[in-house]
Amino acid sequence: MKLKYSIAWDVLAGLLTWFLVFALALYLSWPHEQLWSLWPWVVPLFLLNGAGFYIVTRSDERHGPLPRFAFICYILQLLSALALNWILPWDFLAILSIIWVSVLPYLVSMRIAVFITTALLGLWYGVDSALEQRSMWITGLLFSSFHFFALLMKNQARSEQRAKQELQQTHQQLLATQDLLMIASQQQERSRIARDLHDVLGHHLTALTINLQVAGHLTEGEAKAKVDQCHQIAKLLLSDVRESVSALREHQQFSIYQALEKLLTAVPGVKVQWDCPQDAELADVKVAQQLLLIVQEALTNTLRHSQATEFYLSVKPVDGFLLLTIDDNGTVAQGWKPGNGLTGMKERVASCAGTLVWQIKDNHFNLQVTLPSGLQL
Repeated sequence: MKLKYSIAWDVLAGLLTWFLVFALALYLSWPHEQLWSLWPWVVPLFLLNGAGFYIVTRSDERHGPLPRFAFICYILQLLSALALNWILPWDFLAILSIIWVSVLPYLVSMRIAVFITTALLGLWYGVDSALEQRSMWITGLLFSSFHFFALLMKNQARSEQRAKQELQQTHQQLLATQDLLMIASQQQERSRIARDLHDVLGHHLTALTINLQVAGHLTEGEAKAKVDQCHQIAKLLLSDVRESVSALREHQQFSIYQALEKLLTAVPGVKVQWDCPQDAELADVKVAQQLLLIVQEALTNTLRHSQATEFYLSVKPVDGFLLLTIDDNGTVAQGWKPGNGLTGMKERVASCAGTLVWQIKDNHFNLQVTLPSGLQL
């Protein structure tokens, strides 16, 4: 069973480093009786620092703006690290700020992360120098290199994670498209067989029936009875062929549930909740392909722009149409304007004689798409 919040290896390494700094600070403080009076402050500050780091990083997918509570914890993590550095006389406490900086690439762009790190280092060692009345440029330079190293490594790890997510998403799209092409190939083969049965076998059986009918008028006695019997059998055979052709042409629907299952299973970066009847079908491969591309584009927009953690999709057959409702729990940026993604979705829907309506509900983007199913009611 997978836990809701699993501890990633980098988070585990950060917690272990925090614990070692905590233990080392207490160990070095033990011989100094003048520092014992600070323990009622030091211990809670260390615990606050570790708890803040865990709360911010407990989710496997750390990206975009933090929830309010997590953001407060992140600020408290930094303030507790600063307080510990100014209370205790140990230079290695700067490791706590390295741990704090390592989360920045998941939250802001690299340029902003570098700016924040530079400001933090200036504040950290500027106040340190003022309090201790000594130059700290060597220590500051050394630990600054550690800060930027952690920042660059985390940014690289984040970039690799994004590339892996995009690759997995593309792989799922290819699987869904592969299934669609396989079904389309099966449909074309059934159509070919139905056409051959109708044009070749049906034609010959019709000619045979006519000839047997003529032969029935030209014969008498026992021979006429046999010819009439063959005529009835030929008519039944022709009727069976026509029914088989009709059955082949009627059962050419695409399972929307099966295609969406390939596309939406284990999407990296967002939790997908979708509802679609297992008997939902489309009769046109073009409409089925456009439907998959529309859902894929909506999912991509959610991952790239809304900073959402959950994606919702509902598919309902209604009076010969499929009604798609797409939503997420992300937020719409101020001054947002429709881009190429939404324009492309409109064009896809229009090519299928469908409709697309979008609106912003409670600062969440909501999309409703109606596509013809092509099935006879």
